[in-house]
Amino acid sequence: MKVLSINGMRASIAGVMVALLAACTSTPVANYPDVTWRHLQPIVFAAGPVEKVAAWDSKVNGSMANSLPFSLGKMAMNWPDDRIQTAGTSDMLRYSVTEASITSNALKTTKGIKGAFTDDQSENIELKVAAKLELLDANGVQKGEVQAMAARSHTLSESMSVAEREKAIYDETATVLMDLDRELERQINANLGRFLVR
Repeated sequence: MKVLSINGMRASIAGVMVALLAACTSTPVANYPDVTWRHLQPIVFAAGPVEKVAAWDSKVNGSMANSLPFSLGKMAMNWPDDRIQTAGTSDMLRYSVTEASITSNALKTTKGIKGAFTDDQSENIELKVAAKLELLDANGVQKGEVQAMAARSHTLSESMSVAEREKAIYDETATVLMDLDRELERQINANLGRFLVR
């Protein structure tokens, strides 16, 4: 029978530890694509370039911005890239995301023995996004403006895994961004129609 030396035993234990660590870290990480509006008909303005401004406050109480693998604000900033086209005049457009928040509020759950057998809704997620589109002349004087806001809330059960929780929040994020798109388009047609190329 072959007896391992102390060094041989250490090498074997180290090999087992490396294998265990590799197994622990091999869980696939979810990939959440940016929400896009490329499938929709572009809105064509008789204007020049589009300036984009990130004007939302990222330090909202209860903000989840740093704990999620996607950003509501950054995705909202992509909206004019997909939806706006310009026909080229001396006028310009300025698109600002003025609010982009995902916040979490704890809900009361059942305690004690009964709580062990109850799957409560333990968290309420609130999403809010707002944007402003301005049309300016060559001197920076505003000729027109629209503002739009969309909000949703969604409760999460205490039995959800981290992956299930993130997926539920991502789905609500995509929905609220589509709500914002519909409201922006409605406002543009109602209030900036004279600047559109039909």
